[in-house]
Amino acid sequence: MVSGVGVTLLRLTEALQARGHEVRVYTASYDLPEGSADRPEVHRSPSLPFFLYRDVQWAFPRGRDLLSDAQAFRPDVVHVATEYAMGLAGLKVARKLDVPVVASAHTDYEKYASRYGMEWAVRAGWPYLRWFYDHAARVLCPSKLYEQHLHSRGVFHTGIWSRGINPAEFHPRFRSEAYRLAMGVGPTDALVTYIGRIAKEKNLDLLLEAWELLGMRREGAQLVLVGHGPLKEAIRQRNIPGVRVAGLKHGRELSEAYASADLFVFPSSTETFGNVLLEAMGSGLPSIVTAAGGVLEFAVHGRNAWLVAPDSSEAMLAGLDRLLHDSALRRQLTEGALETARARSWDGIYEGLVDEYRWAMAQLHANAA
Repeated sequence: MVSGVGVTLLRLTEALQARGHEVRVYTASYDLPEGSADRPEVHRSPSLPFFLYRDVQWAFPRGRDLLSDAQAFRPDVVHVATEYAMGLAGLKVARKLDVPVVASAHTDYEKYASRYGMEWAVRAGWPYLRWFYDHAARVLCPSKLYEQHLHSRGVFHTGIWSRGINPAEFHPRFRSEAYRLAMGVGPTDALVTYIGRIAKEKNLDLLLEAWELLGMRREGAQLVLVGHGPLKEAIRQRNIPGVRVAGLKHGRELSEAYASADLFVFPSSTETFGNVLLEAMGSGLPSIVTAAGGVLEFAVHGRNAWLVAPDSSEAMLAGLDRLLHDSALRRQLTEGALETARARSWDGIYEGLVDEYRWAMAQLHANAA
């Protein structure tokens, strides 16, 4: 599954391996691209599409199989990145092997649930989440804002595992006139882009409503949605003027999709950090961003982004109108965005995470002494 969490964990795996650490990843079974082999460090459990969100695979881990594999691997620490089936399996393996657990919280379940009319489920689930997090030496949050949210729900043994940007992947030099032409953008037209999950929790209906209200004011501008998700085909079938769904992109194509745009727009108010906004900043894009959630950790109105009121198509409309017709403001936001991206190196972030692992190991040994 391509998501902010998935990409973050892939980058973490590769960064740890590059630093000489050994990593074993336990996850659900997803379809692999045709003709490609699975990654060698991955162990997959049987799974089925989750009935509420069929892009997500719900795993059914076999306890003995996982334990046997983990015993052969001999981990020093178990990092659980989900609070449900695979996360529970991770807790059991850690207990059996007597190794510490570090948890990372990635999803604001309360905000996600509100998009699907299931607020009751999360309210009822907090006793379970507190019980789950109590088994971890530390619960790592992507932003201080989400850390404060966990504190408000009774989870206090927290830390910060922030996010960074790799200039080898996201940089203005990847701008491509060929990409712009393929997206139907003329030489003097603006390319506005959203990159991320094409899903309800990302508030894309609000963005599309604002785009339609913009009408003739958008002139020749094109809105390109890059990504995959359950709303992709429904949006395509609406045939909204000036809107194109470009699908999922990886590697150099993704780098070009960012850098070839003139404006990035991000209507989501459910983010615990907002990786894609940082990637847009590294690509030199001015951005219109909903003023909610983890993006407020690094997005500053008028300096590196243009913040608009959450859940308001009128506010999004005003932001689009302003940025499309104010080139000086776009340049100002681009300069601030690039400055923000330059200050967020992954190296220090990964070293800090390894320090958390070592701290958890030391705590376990101290308690056993």
